[in-house]
Amino acid sequence: MPYPTRLSMLAALAERQHSLVERDQVLGFGIARSTMSRWARDGRLTVVAPRVFGLAGAPRTWRARVMAACLSTGGVASHRTAAALHGLDGFRPGIIEISTDRWRRRRRETWRLHESKDLVAADHDIVDDVPCTSLVRTLVDLPAVCGMDHAGQALDHACRIDDAVLVAARQRFIEVARRGRNGTVKMRHLLNERLADPLTEDSYFETRTLRLLDDAGLPRPVRQFEVVFADGSRAFLDLAWPGPMVCLECDSLAHHFGKRAFAKDRTRRRKLKLVGWDVYEYTYDDVTRRPDLVVGEIRQALGR
Repeated sequence: MPYPTRLSMLAALAERQHSLVERDQVLGFGIARSTMSRWARDGRLTVVAPRVFGLAGAPRTWRARVMAACLSTGGVASHRTAAALHGLDGFRPGIIEISTDRWRRRRRETWRLHESKDLVAADHDIVDDVPCTSLVRTLVDLPAVCGMDHAGQALDHACRIDDAVLVAARQRFIEVARRGRNGTVKMRHLLNERLADPLTEDSYFETRTLRLLDDAGLPRPVRQFEVVFADGSRAFLDLAWPGPMVCLECDSLAHHFGKRAFAKDRTRRRKLKLVGWDVYEYTYDDVTRRPDLVVGEIRQALGR
């Protein structure tokens, strides 16, 4: 690829990222480390965060700082930062909070980092060109970092925008809630104030699914089983039987929210199939109202 073409492609990428580029992105265009260092010395690039460069003269807005944090950590804007990006009542640009997986967390005093191993495709979105948690996931996470009144204000605002959000938030909460998780008690209270069918402490999605499988006498699966693909990317399977390569995914209504969810979820599914995994996806209603269907299909899959 001609050098001018590489430069124009790099500039186009930076334009989509608030005039920022990450070091490996630059190297991916065939530009040498020595060239990057020279550009930094002569002012064409400015180091704005570990591994992240800004183009000369680019404005340093709050969104650009959030993007820099995302590029540097490999994470997504979350919690109060995501709430501000989504324009929720009571949240304005200011604090920068990032969620990363447990392998990519890096210490950075100017950002607040949250580790999470349960972010799925449906939890990702892009707002103003910044990768962030989806509206539903943001609502579920907020009680961990702010008071109930503040989180409730955001929840009510989101429900005024789309009345389906409350049901989706309930579903995603069931899937990720667990004892000891920050904000679980507060979020359950907020949902129970607004729902006709109150949530109980034993209503967690994976826990109920495990209980169903145990009661049916099926082999105990591994929770959050890690699959590493050839390209280095990872997938965490909700419930997996590694021997026969069968997995059960707790599917969510929240998968309907977020611009990136549809494509990313299907890419993940294709990659799992290519390496031999047999994927079975069930909703909360399947587990609670059609348990014989779930047990029968999984038993048949394991039998093969």
